[in-house]
Amino acid sequence: MPETETINEKINRQSPDFKNVLSFFEEISKIPRCSQNEERIASYLENFGKENGFETKRDRHNNILIKVPATAGYENAPAVVLQSHMDMVCEKADGSLHNFSSDGIRLSYVTENGIPYLTANGTTLGADNGIGIAYSLAIAASSEIPHPPLELLITTDEEKGLTGAHRMDNDFISANLLLNLDSEEDGVIIVGCAGGTQIGFKKQIEVEDADTDDGEENGGVPVPYTLTVAGLLGGHSGTEIHIGRGNANQILIRFMKTVHEKYPKNCFKIVKMDGGNAHNAIPRHSECLFVTTIPSKTLKAESESYAAGILSDPRFNDAGLTVTVTEAVLSKPERDGLKSFSSENTEQLIHFLSAVQTGVFEMSADIPGLVSVSGNLAKIRTRPEDVSKSKREPEVMYSLRSGSDPKLKNKVNEMITLAKRFCFDFEISNSYTPWEPDFNSELLKTCRDAYRQTFGAEAKVTAIHAGLECGVFRLKYPSMQMVSIGPDIIGAHTPTEKMNLIAAENVWVYLKEILKSL
Repeated sequence: MPETETINEKINRQSPDFKNVLSFFEEISKIPRCSQNEERIASYLENFGKENGFETKRDRHNNILIKVPATAGYENAPAVVLQSHMDMVCEKADGSLHNFSSDGIRLSYVTENGIPYLTANGTTLGADNGIGIAYSLAIAASSEIPHPPLELLITTDEEKGLTGAHRMDNDFISANLLLNLDSEEDGVIIVGCAGGTQIGFKKQIEVEDADTDDGEENGGVPVPYTLTVAGLLGGHSGTEIHIGRGNANQILIRFMKTVHEKYPKNCFKIVKMDGGNAHNAIPRHSECLFVTTIPSKTLKAESESYAAGILSDPRFNDAGLTVTVTEAVLSKPERDGLKSFSSENTEQLIHFLSAVQTGVFEMSADIPGLVSVSGNLAKIRTRPEDVSKSKREPEVMYSLRSGSDPKLKNKVNEMITLAKRFCFDFEISNSYTPWEPDFNSELLKTCRDAYRQTFGAEAKVTAIHAGLECGVFRLKYPSMQMVSIGPDIIGAHTPTEKMNLIAAENVWVYLKEILKSL
C-alpha cells in the first residue's frame, strides 16, 4: 500500500523553489475546470496577471495571455511563449460523489516504491495540464529566475478538440519561439504530434414492445437483462492506445455479436446502451439493457467464458476486466412499458457497431514504437433515456488520430462510407492537423544542449500519438519554432491519474535552464 504524505513539504527535493510550483498546482486544483467550464479558472489567471502588474489579455473564448518582462540582462533576447491549457478531462471512479461543476480536486501526496507521486481521490488529477500552468505561474511570480520576455499563453477547451487554440486570433501572441508544457514523459523532447478528428454517428430507429418474441423458435416472454463491462483501467486514447488496454464499448459489442450469432433462433433485442464518457479516453465502463429468451444460466456461462478468453490473450493488459449479465431490476410499470429495437434492427445495430474498428491500425515507418493511425470507439448512447418512447436514437462518438494528414483523411472517408452503408447520419467535428516533426530547429538544438548540460545525458527526441496545440499553431504561425516537454503523468484521463514528483521537479529544473540559455 502507498504511504500517504500529508503536506507537499515532505517531498524530498533538490530545487527549493519547486514548492512554489506545487503551491500553484494546489491553488489551481481548487477551481473546477472541466472542458467548457473554464470561466472561473480563466478569471483566476487573469487576476494573477493583473495583480502582479503584467500586461494581461483575455479573449472572448477565455484564452489568457500574460506578458512577463525579461529579467536583467535578457531584455534583448527573443520572446518565448510558455503554453499550456486550463481545462482537464473529468473522469471519476465508480461510486464517487464528486461534482466536477462545483468541487475542487482533492489531492494526495503518496509514496509508491520509494517514488513520490501526486494523485487525486477518486478523480482525474488534472496534471494534464495543470502542471504546465503551475510551471508558468511560478516562473512569472519569481524574481530569482532569469528569463527572456515571456508570453504565458493558457488556452481553453483543449481536451474537447483544441478549440481554444483554433479560435484564438492570430495576433493574440507575438513571439516566434514556443515551449509547450503539455507532454507527459520526463527526459523526452516532443517535436511532432498526431492530428485527429471526431465523427458522430446517429440514427432514428423505431422501437416496439420489448416483450414481443421475434425469435424463430424458443418462444416465451423475453426477459430483460443488464450486460455490464467494467473493471478496466481506461487511459488516454492517443498515448495509451497501443498498450493493450480494453475498450469497454468494443468488448460489450463483441459479446453481443457472439451471443446473437450463437443463438440465432432466440429473441435478442437491445433496449438501450450507455458506455464511455470522453472522446479522448479509452472507455472503462459500458452497459446494455436488452431482452432475450436465452436462459439466464446460459448467458452467465457465456459471459464468463468470453471474459476468460479475453484475459488469456497475452496482448491484453487489463487484468481487472469483468463481463457480467444480470436480470434487470425494473418496477412493474417500467417492465410493462418497456420498448426495444426489433430483432432485425438490433442485428443491424450490432453489425454497424462491430464494424467501427478501435485500436491501432498502423505503426509509424519512421519513428520506432510510434503509432501512426488509430481509432477509439469512445461513447455510445441511446436517446431518449425514456425507454417507453416510440423511437430511439443510438449516438456514437468515434475518435480518429494519425500523424499523417492524408492517412487521417482516408480513414475518415472509410468511416463515412460505413455510415452510409448502414444509413447512419454522421457529423465530423473538432478536427486538427498533425504537427510534423522538425528535427533541425535551433530551438530544439538549444533544448538538447540544455538537457545535456543539466543532466549529463541525451534527451530523447520524438513525436507522440496524441494531439497537441502545436499542430494548430503550426498552421497559424508557419515560421514558429516549437518543442513540447513535461513530466511523467501516469493514467492521464482516468481516475488513477498520478504525477511523478521527481520527474516534475526535473522538468522544472530543465525548464529554468532552457530559459536561462536563451
